Amino acid sequence: MRSRFYKWFWIWELLKEEAWINEMAEHGYGLIAPHRLRYDFDNIEPGQYRYKEVFMRGSANSTEVVDFLKLLEEMDIKDVGHVSFPGHTIVYLQCPKTEEDIELFSDLDSKIEYEKMLCGYLWALIVVNFIAALLNLIVFFSSIAVDRPQYGNIVGFLSLGLLIACIVAWVKKRRKIKEYEKERTIHE
Repeated sequence: MRSRFYKWFWIWELLKEEAWINEMAEHGYGLIAPHRLRYDFDNIEPGQYRYKEVFMRGSANSTEVVDFLKLLEEMDIKDVGHVSFPGHTIVYLQCPKTEEDIELFSDLDSKIEYEKMLCGYLWALIVVNFIAALLNLIVFFSSIAVDRPQYGNIVGFLSLGLLIACIVAWVKKRRKIKEYEKERTIHE
């Protein structure tokens, strides 16, 4: 029987999203169609599959993504869907559950590239939200200055909150990149 769940994850929370999907699989829900905010599941035997997410450069139809999925198909790993973003795709994979965990991007260079892609998205969000927050807060405070306060202008405060969340996430990602780069220099 099909079930549909709605859940919000930030683009930089892939591991959290993956953990939630795997928790659903442990309860007998197998992912069959991922979307940005919606997840479609079908009944499976609990604990039968493990799910992985891969953040890749290019669209879902690009040769790099298609070749990667063909390689995984030979390893009995099934593509259950994808979500596209400008220039990138999140691919959702269904793997048979085994004793050892499958590490798709085990090398440090791939991990660094992934974190840098996320930093780029976060930086774009920071710039857009800074401008939106600044403009909306200017309107808010100028309306107070002329004795016509517009308290309904909540967009400025929402943009400011999102700006702060993006900055915090960006700082964490930059630290992660530095950790990976330090680890890479140790191994070289």
